[in-house]
Amino acid sequence: MGMSLVVSEDEAVTARHALSEERLAHLRLQIRRSVSSPGTVSDRQLDDAIAQAVRAFAENDADALRAAEIVGLYFEEIGRRQARRGDDVAALRQAFRSARAAMQRGLSYGIGDAITGDRFIRLREELMTYMNLLYHHARQGLENEHRRVGATTAASGPLDPDRGDDGSRFSRDQRRALARLEPGEQIQVLVSFAHALPGELCRQPGVVADRDRHLALVPATWTSTRLGERLTRQAVLGPAVGPTDAAASASLVWRAARMLADGATRDPRVLVPVEDLLGALLLDGDPMLSSLLATKHLGPWEAMPVARRLALGEFLLTMLERPQPTNKLARELGIPPQTAHSRIKNLRHLLGDSLDDPTTRLELIVALRQMLPLWRSDCSEVQVAEVTARSAPVPSGLRGSRRRSR
Repeated sequence: MGMSLVVSEDEAVTARHALSEERLAHLRLQIRRSVSSPGTVSDRQLDDAIAQAVRAFAENDADALRAAEIVGLYFEEIGRRQARRGDDVAALRQAFRSARAAMQRGLSYGIGDAITGDRFIRLREELMTYMNLLYHHARQGLENEHRRVGATTAASGPLDPDRGDDGSRFSRDQRRALARLEPGEQIQVLVSFAHALPGELCRQPGVVADRDRHLALVPATWTSTRLGERLTRQAVLGPAVGPTDAAASASLVWRAARMLADGATRDPRVLVPVEDLLGALLLDGDPMLSSLLATKHLGPWEAMPVARRLALGEFLLTMLERPQPTNKLARELGIPPQTAHSRIKNLRHLLGDSLDDPTTRLELIVALRQMLPLWRSDCSEVQVAEVTARSAPVPSGLRGSRRRSR
């Protein structure tokens, strides 16, 4: 029999026994409220998916992989439904961000005193992994539905690397154009993920676009200026390559264009060379990989107060990306030198010698880039709640008791 990550075989208390029906219901309600707009009517399909997810996690003793296998199809269908309602990846990501925060808030109540200490920390880590896996299933369903809808209006869709596509997914005209290239002759791949490329551009001599005009092959002799003048929406331009490298170039450019469309990275220019996005592709190009790295390195940090977690995370990211003396680092971040020294000491305690390992340092950069936006959002919510609580009117009876206590 397999052993739960959270509770060993010789321990009597398991996640399944710790969660009563009342506590399971409380967790479901917390998550349901977090992803719903005020005043919306009951959503039976979403309620069912949330209930199945919470129960699968509890009944499988917090084994994220096993639970995600059980409910994965529910969340793929949720993703397909959201695509039909007009949602994009950014909206789906925000919904899961809210659900993740609600699950963490409700976990302490849901477990109570049944699981504590290191086991509770490991439970939180496994919960993060579980939410990431469910997001991956929902995103897959959403993107598959967008592709299916696109296929009804286009004979052949653009190259999509997430499905393992290669050059065979080029349109027939594009494959013919690649076959006609002379030895040494090169092309550039141009991709606009969110919007079709201008028809006027795609009809230019030497340009061959797919039918829905999201991906085009452009002569390598065309300059960026010439291309930029004909674009009305943002697009990403690949390097000049020969026909044998066209599929690999298209896969890379497509990923970069999707990252811009999803908001995973930003660039104000209409025409963006893919060479200028290589760092973002390396660090943020695979959401699943980033989430797993965040769980691996930063999972235990979730037990910290959100303000301390954010301060340490921002300090560590700056320290990793721009190595410099501690005093200079303190000036850059606007904190006292003694605070900087204290944070380095805390990070050494948390991460140990792994801070000196080049591979771990790179993994930490990826993990922090994934988590810091979530932590900033969590910190803002806490600050707003504190301000609201301070500004709330005090009942007259309480005001009188306060005056007397003075």
